[in-house]
Amino acid sequence: MKMPFEMILVTSCIGAFQSVFFGVYLFTIRKGRAIANVLLALLLIAFAIRIFKSVGYYFSDGHVIPNLLMNFGFGTNLAIMPLLWLYLNAFANREYRFSWRRDFIQLVPCIIALLLSPVLTDYFWMNQNGYAISLLSMLVYLPFCVHLIIKHQSSLSQIQRLWLISLISGVTVVWFGYLGNFVFGIVPYIASPVLFSVVICFLSFLALKESSIFIRETKYQSSSFTQAQIDVCYSRVQQLLSQGQATRDPGLTLPKLAGKLMVTSNLLSETINKKAGLNFPDFINSYRISDAKALFENPAYDNQKIATIAFETGFNSLSVFNGAFKKVTSTTPSAFRKSLRKA
Repeated sequence: MKMPFEMILVTSCIGAFQSVFFGVYLFTIRKGRAIANVLLALLLIAFAIRIFKSVGYYFSDGHVIPNLLMNFGFGTNLAIMPLLWLYLNAFANREYRFSWRRDFIQLVPCIIALLLSPVLTDYFWMNQNGYAISLLSMLVYLPFCVHLIIKHQSSLSQIQRLWLISLISGVTVVWFGYLGNFVFGIVPYIASPVLFSVVICFLSFLALKESSIFIRETKYQSSSFTQAQIDVCYSRVQQLLSQGQATRDPGLTLPKLAGKLMVTSNLLSETINKKAGLNFPDFINSYRISDAKALFENPAYDNQKIATIAFETGFNSLSVFNGAFKKVTSTTPSAFRKSLRKA
């Protein structure tokens, strides 16, 4: 049983319109994940243009559409995976800042295609493999996107992981639809716009249900402590921890450290969160890792086991030490020691 013409048309178009609406809405959110929201908005609008081009091509007489629409559709296709990659970085990493030198270059192919849209023809895209290259280039980004989610999964909530996995899966499914049609000829061309409508509706449902996806919650909005109190507390905690002895206590807790500083636990917790952008365990571990790195660099510890250094710097578990070390330095303790020996 074939789906009626009108139903195919509406189903394939609704996703593109919803994507544009979603993207425009994200442009209005100026707090929380502002950079991430802008990148996601650009991704959704780029995808919408790609879908509009596909729908126009499929339903036009003789599958002939204006060159400008064709070039904008194919051109924005070059931006989809780079924008997805940049969005994932901005979403998962609190320290992310958009770099014109590092990040913008990934969007250059799209920009060149859009600038040349008045002169490019379907001969370039179809006969000179422009479209095939744009489809296959998306495959390069996919493993990096998956690896990024795995790398940051511990710092993401369950709903945030669900959101990112759904987004990557949705983009991949639509991309496979286009790939299956153009390269293998086993998927109807209109399948991808229809699949995109399903994907964007599900993503919109998640977005409406969980606003935390787009607005990062800020703790201590109604703080009773002044900025001067927080600054003084942070200066004192830095001075104490830089001496190294406090962090070597494996039983160090927030109340215990607050007692040493003669401040309340609430003030210390808020100070660490606001000034360092970390929770208490990660904050303490950052000092312990610095201490461990100094011991690795000390010739007197060349023959000491890694576990010995872990316990000496305040960790009560080798596995916790390994995880914390890699989180802070992006390498393992053994690899770090090997690099020192090579140097």
